[in-house]
Amino acid sequence: MIYVTDVSQYTFCPYSIYLKRVKKVQVPMPYMIFGSIYHRVTEQLEMRERILFDHFVEEDMGTEEIADILYRDTKKVVKNTVLRNKRRIKGNFLDLIDEINFLFHRRATHRASLLDEAMRRYGKKDIYDEVFPKTLTERSIVSRELNLCGRIDRIEKEGEEYHPVEIKTGRSERYIEKDILQLTGYALLMEEEFGSPVDKGFIEYVVLDTKREIEIDEKSKNTFIQVKDAVENVLTGFIPEKERRKKCEFCNFRKICWEDES
Repeated sequence: MIYVTDVSQYTFCPYSIYLKRVKKVQVPMPYMIFGSIYHRVTEQLEMRERILFDHFVEEDMGTEEIADILYRDTKKVVKNTVLRNKRRIKGNFLDLIDEINFLFHRRATHRASLLDEAMRRYGKKDIYDEVFPKTLTERSIVSRELNLCGRIDRIEKEGEEYHPVEIKTGRSERYIEKDILQLTGYALLMEEEFGSPVDKGFIEYVVLDTKREIEIDEKSKNTFIQVKDAVENVLTGFIPEKERRKKCEFCNFRKICWEDES
């Protein structure tokens, strides 16, 4: 079975797929640990937010007071999540808590503003569909027909349409084409799962505080299938050539590939 992330990683470096999937080489990937913790916190907050809203938020509260309620709960969730993953973290875990808290403070402020504005317009009891939209988080989908599987960060429903959301915790959009390919793979899985076309999705860069809407057309889907076929060739015996490029400096496999040539 091919993972959607294998396909997007192939566009970054085909040889890394050979190392990871065929040779079973494992290397530390700090950014993946950070991303994993961020996703766990997000999932917990989305489950808890409506309970907080029901029990602690009043119509006469302002944005700052609502944000304080959300953020105090956020800090508890962040601390507990980081501590549960303490053994996986290299470096000072307290620094990681501060870094993640910074990102989620922005989220708490944004959500508080949305809640405050909605309550002023409609009243507390009539805003649930607007401020708590139907979403699916961390949804895994497997397609035997496509020989493909993936775990989607979030699926948003708009009317009868479903849209994938890929959450990135990197500090740049340097590899946005790779991210778009990953989003396209999720769209293909969702089309089979839900039985309806998916023509757009979103990439959310949390550190940059940016959410991009991405069109997913037939050309994009065909490109994904072509790259997926290339990945399948690697998994069935083809060994891609190593090619040293500038981006090797940012790859976790660089020492394995080039240590004898440094």
